[in-house]
Amino acid sequence: MLYGRVMDFIKINKVSKTEEVIAYLEQQIVSRNLKPGEKLPVEEALAESMGVGRGTVRESLRVLIHLGLIERKNNGTYVTEGSAMPEFQIEPFIYRDLIEVMEVRRVVEPALAELATTRGDKELISRMEEELINMKQRVEDIDSFIEHDYIFHNLISQAAGNTLFRTFLSSFDGLMSKNQELVLKKRFKYIMPKSLKYHELIYQAISRGNSKDAYKQMQEHIEDVESEFKIIAENEQGGVA
Repeated sequence: MLYGRVMDFIKINKVSKTEEVIAYLEQQIVSRNLKPGEKLPVEEALAESMGVGRGTVRESLRVLIHLGLIERKNNGTYVTEGSAMPEFQIEPFIYRDLIEVMEVRRVVEPALAELATTRGDKELISRMEEELINMKQRVEDIDSFIEHDYIFHNLISQAAGNTLFRTFLSSFDGLMSKNQELVLKKRFKYIMPKSLKYHELIYQAISRGNSKDAYKQMQEHIEDVESEFKIIAENEQGGVA
């Protein structure tokens, strides 16, 4: 039964409830945790599971319908067929695809960091600091480090306050998630110290409201990660065409 899956949904924090519900459900769809054609739990069950009101869930579902990720039918709400990345684009994964995704991130994420300096509220920025601390405390736990890295970037996306930007970027999550982890783990001891440094600099720039520096630090961070991916690709595939 579908109700058995409701317990898997996360609790949603109070800030930007609707946006967080949208981002979370969107990620579940793109990563295929919610599969094309699958029926969603009813609004009441979703609201209770995620700790938000039914109005928040209802508005979030309206946005996801508008984005074409879900659709209403007579007996409920379903994930739209073909709403996630096609299977052949996810597996088997090739390094060239990952590098191309990083090229997109290099363009989009600095702009999000820049916007976050002027639009992000104090609570979102405070949560960025919390995730930075979580990353520092989990340098021996690769999976946990990567998880908090993702949350940090997602908070910046939320703080930027541009739903279209965030939706565009999150459309790559399903393509990157598991495969990105595999790549990061190959050079984690090289990437992790630099990653912490850049996340610290990005957070400091955003918290000070220095949009130019936030843009610069995010751009350098993404370029550095991209260069690490290229090293791995060259080592394992004899170069990237």
